[in-house]
Amino acid sequence: MHQSVLVTGASSGIGEATAVHLAHKGFRVFAAARRIEKLNALKALGGGKITPVALDVTDDASIKTALAEIENAGAVLYGLVNNAGVSVMGPVELVSSDEWRRQFETNVFGLVAVTRAVLPQMRGAGRGRIVNIGSIAGRIAAPFQGVYASSKHAVEGLSDSLRRELAPHGVKVSVVRPGFINTPFGHQEQEALERFENEGPYADQVKTFKAWHARGHPSAPGPSVVAEAVHNALTAQRPHSRYTAPPKMLGALAMRNLFPSAVTDRIFERVNGLNAHRKEEN
Repeated sequence: MHQSVLVTGASSGIGEATAVHLAHKGFRVFAAARRIEKLNALKALGGGKITPVALDVTDDASIKTALAEIENAGAVLYGLVNNAGVSVMGPVELVSSDEWRRQFETNVFGLVAVTRAVLPQMRGAGRGRIVNIGSIAGRIAAPFQGVYASSKHAVEGLSDSLRRELAPHGVKVSVVRPGFINTPFGHQEQEALERFENEGPYADQVKTFKAWHARGHPSAPGPSVVAEAVHNALTAQRPHSRYTAPPKMLGALAMRNLFPSAVTDRIFERVNGLNAHRKEEN
């Protein structure tokens, strides 16, 4: 195949697994992260097909330098996997404005910045694939995940518009929606919740939610299920607009789409234990 693809946020978790998987499938992979030293181990795992690239998606100069490096390596990008992301957790009321901005700077504005930078060469070639890593949270927003979920809802909307804008130019756009995946991302989310579980008006609810959330990632499939979905989006003749990983999460999405909100709210409350905190109206 030998097509070139850029994977952002490739230093660990889903990004790392995707870079290695695509390299084994024959892609020439440019694996990007803010700190290039975290990517050196990937070179050995990729069979000579992975090239580390320093790239901060929130820095236009960094994006420009990274793409110049890829061009100097003689590559024309066929694929872009927008995986770089962070997760800010906590009650909507209590998360600071600066943290809201940090969430969107990486997950939305950074994704857009990298995409805009690669589109001229894809349009020039008349072909290309863009795969945006969304989340089940982009459709099912859990409590205390509102900051992260809102950024992934944004990814859903911009991907739809982008897909329709780029169709005449031969560039296809897909969203891959991971659910719980067994990566270090879950540990970061747990740490983010800690400051809200001991004081404040939501402390008891956060404590209950955090205990439920703590069981989700360790018992989930590994990131290879997401990497396989990304590969399908990059190689299918007619890629889906959405991929869900693992596929068992399709049931939860169907419930969200088909049931009234009041019903789905009650179901999810029972699942995560927050029904114990509901106050019924007299």
